[in-house]
Amino acid sequence: MSASSTGRINVISGHLTGDAALDTAMSRAILHRVGSGLLPETIQVGTPHNVVAFGKHDTLADRFPLAVSEAIERGFDPTIRIAGGRAVAFHPGTVRFSWTMPASEPATSMHSRFDQIANAVVDSLAGLGVDATIGELPGEYCAGRYSVHIVGGGKIMGVGQRLSRSAAQVGGVIVVEDAASINAVLTPVYRALGIDMDPARTGCVADAVPVAPSAVAASLVTRLSVGRDVSETAPDDETIALASAFRTDHVSTALA
Repeated sequence: MSASSTGRINVISGHLTGDAALDTAMSRAILHRVGSGLLPETIQVGTPHNVVAFGKHDTLADRFPLAVSEAIERGFDPTIRIAGGRAVAFHPGTVRFSWTMPASEPATSMHSRFDQIANAVVDSLAGLGVDATIGELPGEYCAGRYSVHIVGGGKIMGVGQRLSRSAAQVGGVIVVEDAASINAVLTPVYRALGIDMDPARTGCVADAVPVAPSAVAASLVTRLSVGRDVSETAPDDETIALASAFRTDHVSTALA
């Protein structure tokens, strides 16, 4: 499944802090330490609090401060994401994940990793009785060719990727329930950013099958770690310290 389909893989579950910038910085710290050979391939998965993660391109928009204000007014903490793409929303009915692996030439296999993670999400959902497929829907938020949507329904997963010199990290969000809350915050945020969005294209896993976010998270981890020596762990002190050092890079102080 992964670039190194054998050997040890760390799984970090449920260690999101509720600090939007620090949680983003933690993913970045894991990427740095995997690339430095200090951590093995690592899957991080959890259920987040209310967050809008803005892309770097969003921060260049004239009305970015207004977009940040729109998120805050609706009870969502803003942060600056480490991967590309446009603004996405997390809430307790979603699953936030990242998959970080060593890669000697990460740029050459970028599309392969996107394809692997999208198919892993589809396969893991199929095991829960959900019929999903890969592809961009017209008008979806944070549009991308590797989005996952319910067959005949809305988008339920978006994904991005960040590369370092010797590692790659694929991260995304699966909307398990309460798609309405995603639309409630992203519709005004996208309007402020001048991005077209069709709320009818937003879906959730519960549109097909009622299932808990924890079950979706467990199914995805099982799919990504099949045949591997899995080590359930928590972030070590060095990773936490590095994340703390990175945190300020992901704080959005822009206000209208």
